[in-house]
Amino acid sequence: MNHQIAIDWELSGVNPYRPLLTRVISEALAQQNVALPCEIDVLLTDDTGIHEINLEQREVDAATDVLSFPMFELTAGTPPTKADDVLDPETGLCPLGDIVISLEHATAQAEEFGHSLRRELAYLAVHSVLHLLGYDHLDEGEQKRIMRAREESILETLDLTREEEETPKEPMEMTITRSGMITLCGRPNVGKSTLTNALVGEKVAIVSRKPQTTRNRICAILNRGDAQFVFVDTPGLHKPKSRLGDYMVEVVRRSVADVDAVLLLVEPIPNVGAPEQELIDRIRQLDVPAVLVINKIDTVAKETLLTVMNVYSKAYAFAAIVPISAKNHEGVDDLLAVTEHFLAPGPQLFPTDMITDQPERQICAEILREKLLICMDKEIPHGTAVEITKFSERPNGLLDLDATIYCEKASHKGMIIGKQGAMLKKISTYAREDIERFMGTKVYLETWVKVKENWRDNLNQVQNFGYKQDS
Repeated sequence: MNHQIAIDWELSGVNPYRPLLTRVISEALAQQNVALPCEIDVLLTDDTGIHEINLEQREVDAATDVLSFPMFELTAGTPPTKADDVLDPETGLCPLGDIVISLEHATAQAEEFGHSLRRELAYLAVHSVLHLLGYDHLDEGEQKRIMRAREESILETLDLTREEEETPKEPMEMTITRSGMITLCGRPNVGKSTLTNALVGEKVAIVSRKPQTTRNRICAILNRGDAQFVFVDTPGLHKPKSRLGDYMVEVVRRSVADVDAVLLLVEPIPNVGAPEQELIDRIRQLDVPAVLVINKIDTVAKETLLTVMNVYSKAYAFAAIVPISAKNHEGVDDLLAVTEHFLAPGPQLFPTDMITDQPERQICAEILREKLLICMDKEIPHGTAVEITKFSERPNGLLDLDATIYCEKASHKGMIIGKQGAMLKKISTYAREDIERFMGTKVYLETWVKVKENWRDNLNQVQNFGYKQDS
């Protein structure tokens, strides 16, 4: 399920707990059978911050470990549905509410209980999600017992329990003994980046409805048990019309080589198109294991899907065929199980805490370009590039970013800026919000627009924007 979980950070440095809390909250919603896409805002602060919020919102003059503010009065054990009229018409999400956690308080409680801070944060997050879903631990009766049992069940699934230990211990990390590189390839707009994000549970690749959104090869890393998956997201294979297009096509062709397996993404159309046939020929030539991934199965009938599977089975002997809906996360776990068979014995390829090989500066630039694609139409976004010219952190943790958007024509510059700067402000606001979620800290973003005529056909300019063949 595609939940939107925003983790805000009011403390110094970069937030290291965002992946943990995102995973824990997602699991809590899944175990409570929440079928609607939900929105939850989480704030990590200190005792002073949570004290102020407690006093302002609840008139309680004291710090605490966690606060939760449900948006709706839900019945415990009964997840919200569309019939409850809980979806925001603008976002299509169910805004469940807000959670505030004091990292200072959680640290003290972790020491008191004799377990890790990660376990304590996981417990507080699960506890709060159940509050948002209608559970009340202040009820000393049956509901408190049920709530406690639900908390333990979720934490046990995540291997993060809150039981007291004789001595404080950090949870042992399982040693990686298997790893592999798996390339995702296909025609433009088939859903490769959406699937990449779904596979690793983090947004590491930008997504839009427009084709040729991805320009670079992006590695997304998932550690699962003793296995490390490295998924390589690639641009869509298309007929190039510029030097930038030449670069993107070459990235695809090179990314199919020297990997442990290839995931060929196709749409549920009973016909092998030219891009698909070229990729199949490349796979056959390299003799690399390949899985056919039929995406967007939520858009067709079962009979059509069977026909698609039959057509591609005749085109190539795939190791497996897996139907999925990357957007709805349907079939993603099945695909992971299939992919795991291609991992080879060996050490991990990337550090355990790494989720992508992309530098933070590059990710911020790509997020801004994504908002351009979403907010603008037709050709203009594809004639744009983004450069982060300033990337610095203040002592209080706030991140200062200066970004320049390059376009190919003066008329495009005016359209990107918009009337009285309205369009540029809209793009920048959306980008800043997403960058803050990714970085786990507040961001001050300044954005400019400049013209570089026909930069996509200038090899030097293409390379200056980071699109180099050795990347």
